[in-house]
Amino acid sequence: MSISNGAKEDFLALLVDSSALARVLRVFIFDQSSVFTLQQIAKRGGVSLAMAKLEVSVLTKLGIIKGRTILMVQDTADTTQKKKSTKKHVRKNQKVWFVDPGFKHLRALSAFVHEVSPAQYDVVLDALKRTGRLGVVILSGTFLGDTSRPVDLLVAAESFSEARLDMAVRKLEPLFGREIRYAAFSTPEFRYRLTIQDRLIRDTLDYPHTVLLDRGHLL
Repeated sequence: MSISNGAKEDFLALLVDSSALARVLRVFIFDQSSVFTLQQIAKRGGVSLAMAKLEVSVLTKLGIIKGRTILMVQDTADTTQKKKSTKKHVRKNQKVWFVDPGFKHLRALSAFVHEVSPAQYDVVLDALKRTGRLGVVILSGTFLGDTSRPVDLLVAAESFSEARLDMAVRKLEPLFGREIRYAAFSTPEFRYRLTIQDRLIRDTLDYPHTVLLDRGHLL
């Protein structure tokens, strides 16, 4: 294993000698209250189903996660009707995995994973800069280990493409192993919300957050 000191290296992936394992581990650590199917793990982690299955097995053996079979309800298209298709509810047993809250090193592991997460935030900025003329970019919520915050990413821009912004955020999700909740405003609207002490803005700025960009010194 070769180790580089470059700022953009994913330290966790280097440490465990597996980018896939690092991504799958983040899926669980960054969302400890949820259960995931194998398909969801693969999608969130940006890995193949086969790789997700392998890394889930590793994490299970380490005692970090547990597996369980639960009854899930899925919507499927009912094409038996000629005039129009309808949704049919199908119940089926599904294997899911979740963080074992009894894992004795969970708190330490969680703190470590958050600390060394590839929040080399220039990666985030690089992705977002292609979406428009950004004025403010703020990280909050799960980026700071606080799932109680209303958003993870707050963006203000002079002009931006909503479609491009959404696409950029979705492409970042596998890197961080979770869904990224975000809010975006025009710069005038963001300035107005600051003035009136908007709740979403205050619930972000009054708690731990990281300002990646503040062009024009709005904050």
